Amino acid sequence: MPLRNSPAIAHTRFATLSPGAAIGLLFGLLILIGAGLALPPLGKPGGSARGGDALLYKQIAARVAKGEGYYQVVAAEHRLSDYPLKPFTAVRQPLLAETAAMLGPSGADLLMRLLAVIAVVGTVMRLAPRLRPPFREAAILLSATSAGAFVQAGMWVWHDIWAGLLVALALACRTRRRWGASVLLGLLAAAIRELAFPFLLVMGAAAWWDGNRREALAWFAAAATASALLALHAINVQAVLRPGDPTSPGWLTLGGWRFDLALARQTSLLLALPAWITAIVTPLALLGWSAWRGAYASRVIAMLGLWMTTFLVLGRPDNSYWGFLFAPLLPVGLALAPAALVDLVRAASPALRPAGARIITH
Repeated sequence: MPLRNSPAIAHTRFATLSPGAAIGLLFGLLILIGAGLALPPLGKPGGSARGGDALLYKQIAARVAKGEGYYQVVAAEHRLSDYPLKPFTAVRQPLLAETAAMLGPSGADLLMRLLAVIAVVGTVMRLAPRLRPPFREAAILLSATSAGAFVQAGMWVWHDIWAGLLVALALACRTRRRWGASVLLGLLAAAIRELAFPFLLVMGAAAWWDGNRREALAWFAAAATASALLALHAINVQAVLRPGDPTSPGWLTLGGWRFDLALARQTSLLLALPAWITAIVTPLALLGWSAWRGAYASRVIAMLGLWMTTFLVLGRPDNSYWGFLFAPLLPVGLALAPAALVDLVRAASPALRPAGARIITH
């Protein structure tokens, strides 16, 4: 079927690009795919609910449930397993452990599953009304499948999963008129995992750019609150340190695009597939999100772009579970990619451009 007559494809931001810009984007897409195929992610991603970090977090929550103080427990368990206590970011903030201590492992699992379902429904509701079959069904399937890992027993221990689900839900429920719940969800994400802190700044900056000063101030107030909580966390960690406590080797490793692909494999859809498939679908998913119109997609791609750009330089191979931060959102971009590709091809070739389309030259 000719591209210009496809009834299932909705126009994207790319429909009005100049031929030069469209060709440049297509070339960039091929470079990312080629780089990923040349250097695919190695090994299996992290995220097991058994052993390593997961066992550490379970033991900490279990001892807190018995009435022991969080920071005393953290210090003891980190030393017992030879885990670093310095810098303070090597120690997780207490919110998740204290919540799990109250609910128990089964209750924490149930709460995560409920949050995953709500996040999936929210994401689908934001996209489905503007998608036509079969892309609407693809978005539903991709969103549901990406949350598959989050419903496995024992996965509640991963702070990054909670933060990723809360960010996805915060994005889904935010509108220009109703954003209070979104701000609260974003603050909870940052209080669980400091890697979600930039989300508060991105949302505040986006609201300011849109002219919604009141919303922007609410996001910046949430960022200030999250900063205060993180500072208090640093003080509490410092209080339990002893001379000779191990220090983290650091996270500045310059893992590059290969590390980003390793993070992307944390999605449930990609876990069981060969690594080379990740090299193809990850750039396509990013392309799909970047092309989709509207404030919701703009905020999604801004957050995905910030995380993945940061992780080009930060993150060790054993930090591959960081991919849980964007796992609820990234795969859904594949459902948006066909429309993006169609409009890029149209824009690159004047003969295929729809009549009357306005060309953006800057």
